[in-house]
Amino acid sequence: MPSSTVENYLKAIWSLQGSLDGGGLVLIGHVAEKLSVTPGTATTMMNQLEKKGLIEYRPRRGVRLKEEGHKAAMQVLRRHRLIETFLVEVMKLDWAEVHEEAEVLEHVVSDRLLKRMDVMLHHPTQ
Repeated sequence: MPSSTVENYLKAIWSLQGSLDGGGLVLIGHVAEKLSVTPGTATTMMNQLEKKGLIEYRPRRGVRLKEEGHKAAMQVLRRHRLIETFLVEVMKLDWAEVHEEAEVLEHVVSDRLLKRMDVMLHHPTQ
């Protein structure tokens, strides 16, 4: 399982990439802004993500997720959404208050617990 920092970068790139036409490159500055880090910090992480085969990085141009990076981003997004749904449906929290809780929990909840949540929620797809 990737670190929470890696997961957050992959989610940010996925989110920003979705707003581009035809799979264009996401600017490093936009990733840095989304994650509230400096462009230098984001650039350092892009080099690490590229070495892990998760992104395609073109210095001074931008980044895009590779297949493995996209899969990892989808996994963390699925965890996030499943946790949000669990907090609303089972714990009876309001939708307005579950996002930040899910942001924390998505990085620490075990696969075993996620599977139980999925079963309890009857395998939600949205």
